[in-house]
Amino acid sequence: MRSAREDIFERLERARPPRPGPPPAMTPPPAAIDPIACLRDRLTEAGGTLQIASRNDWANQIAWPVERSELVHVYSSRPEVPHQGVGESARTNHELAPLDLCILSGDFAVVENGAVWQTPTTARERAAALLATHLILVVDLDEIVPTLHQAYARIPSDSPSFGWFLCGPSKTADIEQSLVLGAHGPCTMSLVLLEG
Repeated sequence: MRSAREDIFERLERARPPRPGPPPAMTPPPAAIDPIACLRDRLTEAGGTLQIASRNDWANQIAWPVERSELVHVYSSRPEVPHQGVGESARTNHELAPLDLCILSGDFAVVENGAVWQTPTTARERAAALLATHLILVVDLDEIVPTLHQAYARIPSDSPSFGWFLCGPSKTADIEQSLVLGAHGPCTMSLVLLEG
């Protein structure tokens, strides 16, 4: 004799809808005809700037957010620009608060939205990117990808390291639609593509 419990489970199993198949493969959007122009447009829309410079002497070719002679505190992961001030002497992340400029190497840039994938090598590098008044990201010109589809394909899913997309200066807006740049991060962000 069947129990009421078994009868209920059997009816539930019969009423179960068929299992759906796998989702269809997503087709990536078409690539931009002029990727550099599109990247510049997306970055400008996000409040950032794009510069292209020679790999050998980029630090002397770019437009700096402030005069280099006025920079007191600099954190740099690039050998072409040395640390200065608290960028060199800070013992804790909190001591990086007065940082004027942070310069980091990006892994690749995304044409579709102007974002740069960056993998901080240390917790100090991550803090510097958030605390600096100005942020410069340096990426090789041949390390740009057309869309986020290709970007996510490049990020190793088994990697335990932290990484993030950085795009433009920090922004916040209130209900009155007042946009404020640099409220909780860099006031400016510049992407420098290295060619040659």
